[in-house]
Amino acid sequence: MAPLIVVALDIATQTGIAAGSPGGKPKAWSVDLGKGRSEDARFSKALVLTHELIERHRPDLIAVEAAIGGKFASAFLIGVVACVRGVAANRGVPVRSYTSGSVRKHFLGRALAKRDFPALKPAAATKAIKGEVIARCRLLGWEVADDNAADACALWDFACATAGFQTAPSGGLFA
Repeated sequence: MAPLIVVALDIATQTGIAAGSPGGKPKAWSVDLGKGRSEDARFSKALVLTHELIERHRPDLIAVEAAIGGKFASAFLIGVVACVRGVAANRGVPVRSYTSGSVRKHFLGRALAKRDFPALKPAAATKAIKGEVIARCRLLGWEVADDNAADACALWDFACATAGFQTAPSGGLFA
């Protein structure tokens, strides 16, 4: 029996991707959906990317970060998620959406938000949160090239855990 495969996408113009079997180390990278290009071109790239990920990795589950913001949510991000969901549905691969707060709470032990860094400007607070995610990935021995790949790894880990799979523990208590 082939191992289960989870693919996670932290969707943005620079989309983080993590893929692998629960209990293993995810492979992580990021892909530019076309900064500066039209939304139509970026939607097209998302469609092609999703198809290629399904062909290459044969996932049992695709995890995406849910667009947040209620009525202020980015129409572009909602559109890219729709592209991923449509291709996955066409190929028979289930997609689950997860909120960034739930992912961070699982991965970091608390749902860090900008308000947790009151002395920092919003952009610096976001950078600090992403730094925490990168540090956790490196603690687990996962290679991440940038914060997008790290966010995808956090999402991948949460998807593995909530889909009934769990990665192996690491660190002092379990070493």
